[in-house]
Amino acid sequence: MARKGTAKLTELTNIETKIQEQWSTEHLFEIDSPSDAHNKSEKFFVTFPYPYMNGRLHLGHAFSITKAEFAASYQALKGKSVLWPMGFHCTGTPIKASADKLAEEIAKYGCPPVFPVQTEQQAPTTKEENTIEINKSKSKKSKAVAKTGGIKYQWQILVSMGIPAEEIPKFTDPVFWLEYFPQLAMDDMKKLGVKVCNYIFRCIVLH
Repeated sequence: MARKGTAKLTELTNIETKIQEQWSTEHLFEIDSPSDAHNKSEKFFVTFPYPYMNGRLHLGHAFSITKAEFAASYQALKGKSVLWPMGFHCTGTPIKASADKLAEEIAKYGCPPVFPVQTEQQAPTTKEENTIEINKSKSKKSKAVAKTGGIKYQWQILVSMGIPAEEIPKFTDPVFWLEYFPQLAMDDMKKLGVKVCNYIFRCIVLH
């Protein structure tokens, strides 16, 4: 018997899992193109900016994607033919740069790496000088810190995402990122209950 603090949560989670399996089995939210090319029934199409696959989805993605999810659900309740596709952004240099950075860390610090302990030493500054410096650097650093939590090394960033240490060396290959993170994103979206997940996801890797 589950302890009192989690019994209700466990019951709700079991219901959630059962219903989501039913959605998948019955293809409830999949949609076919109309057989009649001149079909005049009302339609609704919504998309979401494809997440970049250099890491796990986070709360910011969930906050934004619910807007499209709620709109699609509402329009479906009104009887419209709703198309709510989803994809993942797997191009550009950030993934390659992260893979190269990880390879350099392993070459320099070993596998698993033993990173040096760093202590910050800062020269005393006046309050005015300190305020100016903070304001200048704030906009550049705030986004990076929000994404990494201030972690310096790529290995540590991957660990913070819950990736097992034995898997991390594989991320020195940029293509591995494209095989690893999209599946996690699909699983997370299914757990969130986003009905788009019952469409076919597409992740094309260009070699």
